[in-house]
Amino acid sequence: MISPLVGSDRYFAKNDAPILFKKAKNYTVTDQNGNQYIDFILGLGPVILGHSDEEFVRRISEQLSNGLSFPGFADVHTELAKVYEAQYQDMRVVTLFKTSSEAVTAAMRCAMLETGRSKFIRCGFLGWHDSQIANTPSWHEWPGSEKREALRFSQGMRGIDGQQGVFNWTDGDITSLETLLSEHGDTTAAFAIDVYQLAFMTMETLQQATALCRQYGVKIIIDETKTAGRTNPAGMLDTQAIPADYIILGKAVGNGLPLAVLLGKPEHIKIYQSARIGGTHTKEVLSAHAGIIVADIMQQREGYARLPLICQKIVSTINAAITHSATTELLSATSLLNDTLFDLRFSDPMLNNFAAREQLKQTMIAEGIFMLQGHNSFVCLAHEQIDFSQLEDTLTTALRNWSTQL
Repeated sequence: MISPLVGSDRYFAKNDAPILFKKAKNYTVTDQNGNQYIDFILGLGPVILGHSDEEFVRRISEQLSNGLSFPGFADVHTELAKVYEAQYQDMRVVTLFKTSSEAVTAAMRCAMLETGRSKFIRCGFLGWHDSQIANTPSWHEWPGSEKREALRFSQGMRGIDGQQGVFNWTDGDITSLETLLSEHGDTTAAFAIDVYQLAFMTMETLQQATALCRQYGVKIIIDETKTAGRTNPAGMLDTQAIPADYIILGKAVGNGLPLAVLLGKPEHIKIYQSARIGGTHTKEVLSAHAGIIVADIMQQREGYARLPLICQKIVSTINAAITHSATTELLSATSLLNDTLFDLRFSDPMLNNFAAREQLKQTMIAEGIFMLQGHNSFVCLAHEQIDFSQLEDTLTTALRNWSTQL
């Protein structure tokens, strides 16, 4: 048994020995035995420049000698806020967190105070706190997967039923949302959506959903944790087309340092003050410096324009390997959300064969590739340096080995 016991995925080598990571550079990670892997997980999304990016490391290291946490906010926090507020006409940074789970919880609390209501409707993975994860399906699974309907985490949770009920909108059908709102709309504080769910629904559907919620006085929480910092320094959604009351940014905005941002409307400052959101590490400065540095580097390197091209190249390489391995009837790769993320999409016969899907992940690890299944994989600028011909050959070998085991 290895500690920490829980809190992150465990990966295993061929001999069932747990893989522990020692270091990372550019697009690769290295384990405790010196084995190197191409990394499409990237810490589950935060690494956007690449591991140990030299300019990022140099600039963040320069800040270490200036102190890490002060009695209150520092000037760097104000400078960081300007980075994100420049992307929104009517939103201000409310406060900062280390994780988006905290930021979503804070938005929920503010929405309850603002509306005097206590129920929530959610669509997508919003974090690990009780009201975010209790009785939820596997939100990253494609429609048709049994895991997208099966509810998990039903024990040990509080504040999720009765007057504080939390409801899932899983099918993207406006009719089912109308049914939820007709019964609970007058007592619902907010509709919270993970923007990643646009992989499974149209923008028009999301516009209809938010407009319908507003008819009931329901506040809109837009969680851009996975999508932030990929198309611009802030979020992907145009909030003029889909107005939001609260926006959460996370993951890639810090390039691996823990940073989550809550934005809201400045006229509600008394609500934010009375909500008592934030804590000790809200004032920490290194992550704030990271946010500024990442946005600056991405703009200098034209990273927001390059990232989709890199994603397209990765997807085309995976699909070429699928063709060469004669596994086109089993799966395909697809780019998502303005070509900034990608996923493996399994065919109908394979979609609910979870054992085979898990075996694919393990087979890829054996060939030196970390790629997710049942969840999107991630792209960084350093992936541009991959030898794509070699990657195609390696993927072809992995897919052939996997298909012979089915």
